[in-house]
Amino acid sequence: MAQLSRRDMLKLITLASASLAARPLASALKPQSDASNPHVIIFVFDAWSAAHMKMYGYPRLTMPNLERFAERCLVYHNHHSSGTFTVPGTASLLTGLQPWTHRAYQLTAGGVVPNHRSHNLFNLTSASRGGFGYAQNPYADIFLYQFAEKNTGHAPHYSFNINNSIVSSTPLFQKDYRIAYASFENNIFRNGKGTSGSLYLGLIARLAGLSRYASLRKENLAEYPFGLPNAGGFFFLDAVADGLINAMRTFESPTAAYFHVFPPHEPYAPRREFIELFNDGWLPVEKPIHPLSRARRPFDELVFNRLRYDQYLAAWDAEFARVIEYMESSGMLEKSIVIITADHGELFERGEMGHNTLVLASPIAHVPLLISLPGMKKRIDVDAFTSSLDVLPTIAHLTGLPAPAWGEGLLLPELGGSADPNRSVYAIDAKTTSSFSAIERYSIAMIKQGFRLVEYKYPEFSAYEFYDVINDPQELQDLYPRNPSLAVKMKKELLETIEDFNRPYRK
Repeated sequence: MAQLSRRDMLKLITLASASLAARPLASALKPQSDASNPHVIIFVFDAWSAAHMKMYGYPRLTMPNLERFAERCLVYHNHHSSGTFTVPGTASLLTGLQPWTHRAYQLTAGGVVPNHRSHNLFNLTSASRGGFGYAQNPYADIFLYQFAEKNTGHAPHYSFNINNSIVSSTPLFQKDYRIAYASFENNIFRNGKGTSGSLYLGLIARLAGLSRYASLRKENLAEYPFGLPNAGGFFFLDAVADGLINAMRTFESPTAAYFHVFPPHEPYAPRREFIELFNDGWLPVEKPIHPLSRARRPFDELVFNRLRYDQYLAAWDAEFARVIEYMESSGMLEKSIVIITADHGELFERGEMGHNTLVLASPIAHVPLLISLPGMKKRIDVDAFTSSLDVLPTIAHLTGLPAPAWGEGLLLPELGGSADPNRSVYAIDAKTTSSFSAIERYSIAMIKQGFRLVEYKYPEFSAYEFYDVINDPQELQDLYPRNPSLAVKMKKELLETIEDFNRPYRK
């Protein structure tokens, strides 16, 4: 027998942990799933922007395997997350509620407010399906702990990692992981900002992390020349794909599964065979630095990191292709509703990189949405403007359930709903505001009739921007100074919406 390498052993440990986490589902004594009683499988790619996909108009083919899969899907071209980073984006996707309703919109891991914690995907489907949840991002995993009553197959965020660097996920804190994470990770080690918190513990944690990183990077430098992917612990892209496949093998009964993987979230860590991709000389349009940009990164730095992001997308696409292949070869695809989307997008423009920004440019909220139904063979393109809030009621409709009374989304067009050009779709960033008070500082976008109105309201900068997203998708021309009539109407509606959701919190 050939000797196993350390890498192979780590992968076996990863798969074993996923199998143990999923074991409750394997023992469920329910009928096998089929096309009339399908699985519901949601894949969320963290920080995945529609602006970087060829099928949405990008010049680079970053994810060829996924685009081939899209030929048998409903492809939603104007789908938007209601949040601009993981906490509000994930909460809205799992609850069907606006961020100002579920109130999970801060960088800290506060979670959904108590009166809405029963309003979630797993409770919705629990009468007819088992539940399985995995979120590699610890900020998204918070919600799976909150919704654990019906999420019987929860796999912790570190299940597919090489190691776990999150102190609060140790057994000492398992009784209340959410509070422990908020207290220890945000306040003691990182102070909620990704930097130092405690004078001693933060320093010790960083030194230990750097030592661990240096060792692992050296061992894997040939495969990952720009460093290993890291999500509260280092991981291999192929091990994540293996973990998803291994978890799905346990779905003997109809299951509602939520898989939230970290790629392509930073750090952008493509494998070696992808780092020569897209050296094509193409450059994006250079846009002026936004007044709210804190980083104020130069254009060449944004171009460099955009390239790494695109390469990372391609590296993840190669691994996720094996997940698609497994679903096809096992017959799971023919007995599953498969949804592929993102919690939010990513930004490489106007001086900002990533998504920890107040700048609410389109790439940070415009996200992909692909839906494959049992037996589906051809692609259907949908141009209507839709929201992440719409996924939950659509799942209810597709599985024969009534739309949840608490939901704030609509049925997706082509899946029970119809396109409404007068509908208003929102995205908000309110990370600097308390979850228990009126939202006074925010970036909020409202899309209607193919136009996007953005209001920025901060002490250092308050302004409106107005773009024609159909004819000017790069948002190069701010039409607001011309005072168009539609902007005036949309502003009135936006201010009324803000007043409505703030009214219960006014003193």
